Amino acid sequence: MEENIRLPKPQKDLEFSLMKALEKRRSIRKWIDTPLSEQELSNLLWAACGVTKKKYGKVKSKRTAPSACNSQEIRVYVLLANGAYLYSEENHELVKILKKDIREYIGTQKMMRCAPMGLVYVADLSRMTSPFVRGKDAQRFSAWVDTGYVSQNVYLYCAASNLGTVALALIDREKLRTLMGLKEHEKIVITQVVGHIQASDS
Repeated sequence: MEENIRLPKPQKDLEFSLMKALEKRRSIRKWIDTPLSEQELSNLLWAACGVTKKKYGKVKSKRTAPSACNSQEIRVYVLLANGAYLYSEENHELVKILKKDIREYIGTQKMMRCAPMGLVYVADLSRMTSPFVRGKDAQRFSAWVDTGYVSQNVYLYCAASNLGTVALALIDREKLRTLMGLKEHEKIVITQVVGHIQASDS
């Protein structure tokens, strides 16, 4: 499918204290109707789970978020007005998977149906090949923990950039999975909404 979005390089030199971001971190459930720019998307997705050290030989790349046995099983999907995308960490681009706007399914709460942008965290269990995470319980536990790392990275970036965000667990996972065309080994863990906020809401 065409219309992939090659993201600009993330701005890694932004000046904002980590301690200040931790202090400002909040769950925010109201946004203004302004889409994120490609630069903001680039920064946010790199913060979420971007590559910090490229792979070489059989050694996997390193990410901004840790994962059990370095499985890197959490894939980040982005729901926008013009369709759904998969974030390709290695290429730092958005790969279009769907032309339909499905943002209304980001969560079951009524207020989430007008979400400006949705992130869907999907655990690709086929990536969990280590003997330590092959069991069903181990995979489930590890996927939830690893998703938490990614989600918190998004929270901290949003706190530093005057963006509002909230993580959601109330989701019709089966409906969203069907719409996104996910496979059996791809499990939706949680979703997260991101949008611009008024200065007074930060």
